[in-house]
Amino acid sequence: MSHVRSLTVRAAALTGLGALCRSYGVEAAQLLRQAGLPPGIEQEPDRRIPVLAVNQVFELAASACNRDDFGLRISELRGFSNLGPISLIARDEPTIGGALAVIEAYLPLHNDALVVTRETFGDIVVLRSSIPVPGQKTQALDIAIAMQHRILRHLAGPLWQPEEVRLTRSAPIEPARFRQALGPRIRYDADFDGIVIRRALLDRPNPLAETALQPYAAQMLRLTAGPSGLSMTDKVRRVLAMLLSSGRCTAEYVAGQLGISRRTLTRELADEGTRFLALLDEARDDVALRQMAAGIRNLGEISELLGFSGPAAFSMWFRKRHGMSPRAWRNQAGREPV
Repeated sequence: MSHVRSLTVRAAALTGLGALCRSYGVEAAQLLRQAGLPPGIEQEPDRRIPVLAVNQVFELAASACNRDDFGLRISELRGFSNLGPISLIARDEPTIGGALAVIEAYLPLHNDALVVTRETFGDIVVLRSSIPVPGQKTQALDIAIAMQHRILRHLAGPLWQPEEVRLTRSAPIEPARFRQALGPRIRYDADFDGIVIRRALLDRPNPLAETALQPYAAQMLRLTAGPSGLSMTDKVRRVLAMLLSSGRCTAEYVAGQLGISRRTLTRELADEGTRFLALLDEARDDVALRQMAAGIRNLGEISELLGFSGPAAFSMWFRKRHGMSPRAWRNQAGREPV
């Protein structure tokens, strides 16, 4: 159980909590305290907080507001832009499948416990979402599915409908809102939470992709690296956190996002006593150890999450850094993927 308690999510997961609670005459601060979180934590979106506490807050809010569709309602306060800078990168992927892959790769870096998988059955693709931790998580799963649906509709157009949406939860008191948000084909009490789509959708051109806007996307990413008062080391850490699983974490690419040359990046990092590869290894190590300690994802999934070409490359890097293979580390820690 201790490893589950170590799982974290960005406080951005609480976006909209205060506003929605207030609309029902409920103070979110009290709910946050009940879950062991400090009031106002949602004002620090990049701070990592326990997944179990966030799940508990959503369940407490659903009960206090007497809304069993609280998760769905809070998702309606969010949009594609809620993904932050990664939405700019995903937007310029040439296909819908490519954009979705970027988003799927990015999401786990911000929620240790959220597992998104894709299964293909002929011309059908099943997008599964799960949060394999103990405790009630109905509202958290509703948010995950609703956000995935909103992203797909944002990419595919307002008239797009999935083949089916499956939810492990029981039918809500007011199902009309779910039909309005997720479409008419919803199966409750299902064996998994997910969205069923046509495979052809993934190959469709991404209508949002505009190469002419790429310079502006790069500029926005530079701005999100933080205020000019930050050290170059901290700026690089922020960019790496956003792009780690994208496979684009090269010195050249990161320098471009910061609006400087690779030579300038190298020089400024050296002046601060570090190197780009050291920061990349640090970022990878932080995520790798959290994910392996959690025991939720297998090594193939973790290697992809870290931007490696495959499990072999990840294992070689890990052995060099820790003196043992990832499997040996997991055995020593007593963790195996569920």
